[in-house]
Amino acid sequence: SSHASSSINRPPSPILPRFLVQSAWMAELSRILLLLLAGIYATFDRPGVAAEDVPRGHLQPFGSWTEGEPIEERADVPEPREFYDKYCNSDRGRGRPVVFRGAAAKMPATTSWNTDDLLLERYGEEAVSGVEYNLKETRAGGNVPGMRTLRQFLSAYNTSDIYMVSKVPAGMKADVDFLPCMRCGGYLNYLDTHTLWLGRGGSKSVVHYDDQDNINCMIAGKKRFIFIHPSYKEQIEVYPNSDRNRFGWVDADLDKSVPGYGGFVGKIDVDRVDLIKFPGWKDVTWSFVDLEAGDCVYIPFQWYHQVTASPGRSINVHYWYFRPKRFDSSSCETNAPAVAPTLADCSWGYEPRQGHFGEAHPKGK
Repeated sequence: SSHASSSINRPPSPILPRFLVQSAWMAELSRILLLLLAGIYATFDRPGVAAEDVPRGHLQPFGSWTEGEPIEERADVPEPREFYDKYCNSDRGRGRPVVFRGAAAKMPATTSWNTDDLLLERYGEEAVSGVEYNLKETRAGGNVPGMRTLRQFLSAYNTSDIYMVSKVPAGMKADVDFLPCMRCGGYLNYLDTHTLWLGRGGSKSVVHYDDQDNINCMIAGKKRFIFIHPSYKEQIEVYPNSDRNRFGWVDADLDKSVPGYGGFVGKIDVDRVDLIKFPGWKDVTWSFVDLEAGDCVYIPFQWYHQVTASPGRSINVHYWYFRPKRFDSSSCETNAPAVAPTLADCSWGYEPRQGHFGEAHPKGK
């Protein structure tokens, strides 16, 4: 055995068979290669390792590859026409996000929903339509069975990996107002649906976009919204469900074997984004807002976004609507309400014949 071990470091002894000598050299070479590969992997797998070929933000939270820009903030809510022209229909119709600080602060929900005890007292028996598994969204967690009332949810959510994504229960809709920027102009003619998000904090969404305009109001807690301009659409969504895609985009509608539903960034971990496997993100710029209780943010359709809730009780409400194809000035001149109505005052369920805009359907069709 002493001859076999030393043969690696000096000319082979003639008393050793040739195949043993070759085997020893091959074993040593394999060991060296494995060590090299392990070192390379360790470098890529440790964000703190300084290496020129490891991108900034690799295996760090979503967005860490560059600094984000805060979106525009307003301490007021614009009039409907200004809202349409400056935010909804700007940038060749692609719109731009804006946050209205304190816009929801006087809604009844901010006081009526202030604690779980108040919710239980006033709305405990209200029916809820959706409670999902996985605070860290995968779109494959599914719904929690048997969770039919708000009381059942509130008794379980603080000790479970669940959160509510439900239509606003019928008895709670009057607690949520539309923002004044929607009181006329046609917005309320094309309402799609509303959603109540309620959790114990720490939830994280996948990167996705919506097909409708969205106003999202924070009732309790805090969430960070990261936004990515729709001009990246062709890059992000090319070759869906394929290793050729450089962003991790999947589309369950195109391949039923893909877990989840719809199109979204389903292959990345938003806590540890692999920028070597998905290098497209390195060149993407992004913007953000930290939404506090009482704030509302406008999100135009097809703007990609990812949402993370801070620790602690978290409630927000959003309403989806299809942006009017044309601003209806006449509705602001006659019979326009002085204040916007509540969610309970309006009809829901509008779907456009095609595209993403609201317009009156021809009579009889």
